[in-house]
Amino acid sequence: MLRNKDMAIYLSLICVTFLWGTSFAASKIALHELSPLNLAGFRFIAAAIIFGSILAVKKSRIYQEDIPQLVVMGFLSITSYFYIQYTGLLYTTSINASLLLATSPVWTTIVSIFIGQEKINRNAIGGILLAFLGVTIVISRGKLFSLFMSETILGDMLMLLNAIVWAIFTLYGKKIMSKYSPFTAVAYMNIFGTLMLLPIILIPNPLNPTSAIEQLSSITLPTIAAVVYLATLCSVYAYYTWYKGIARIGAVRTASFQYVSPLFAFLAGILLLSETISPFMMIGGIMVIFGVYLTNKQKANLTCTKGS
Repeated sequence: MLRNKDMAIYLSLICVTFLWGTSFAASKIALHELSPLNLAGFRFIAAAIIFGSILAVKKSRIYQEDIPQLVVMGFLSITSYFYIQYTGLLYTTSINASLLLATSPVWTTIVSIFIGQEKINRNAIGGILLAFLGVTIVISRGKLFSLFMSETILGDMLMLLNAIVWAIFTLYGKKIMSKYSPFTAVAYMNIFGTLMLLPIILIPNPLNPTSAIEQLSSITLPTIAAVVYLATLCSVYAYYTWYKGIARIGAVRTASFQYVSPLFAFLAGILLLSETISPFMMIGGIMVIFGVYLTNKQKANLTCTKGS
């Protein structure tokens, strides 16, 4: 029988998967008025302020020699990651985005095998093949021979690139994530990643022609609500709860909750954005999730920590 404390953390983790699943719909709402970089900037400025306050209260410190690596991790997990993700969301559906981004553990396994950090096995082979077949079905909506004619192909390719960036971040950051408490490492990564966003969003440039200050004066209440939702709940609360779950019930059990996230993305896409799901998308989505499960089976590493 589950203890009350365990029941509470299970419910909290379901809440986290709901937040991460619905974050794609919230992001698409905000992208009606904000550029991808400005949305990332507003979200993570707010999150960084909260993370910084928590670090100050907890008096969490990092060693000076680890700052360069945390800066690179901040660039990979915040600055570049969310620029790619939000740009991709302009050209694909929130449902596609959630499923394609869910392949990041598959890419982590592929890169690990390629660089010799992990041996290939039957689970990995089967999971990788199943996940990629599912990805192909999702992108093509069942029309396999017209894959690159899909209306969402640009956004879908960016989402797959996003998953690859996360895989690189995962492998690059393993030592740091084991050296500090995960929350401390994530908090500093958010702060460093945000600092790198600031000059890009404040000064007009080819990547971001309209500065954040210019767009700030014209945003409406739904966009403000979406940014607050993403910053406070999807970033700070979700990461804090996720790592609390890892500490309480272990990484493997906590990781199992990530498979529920696309379901919430499906529901949010349908209810909030009037997106549609075809039978082929359902079949492809199930194949992606089961393929990721096989690839990630009995593994407990940083692939458990991906959020949105």
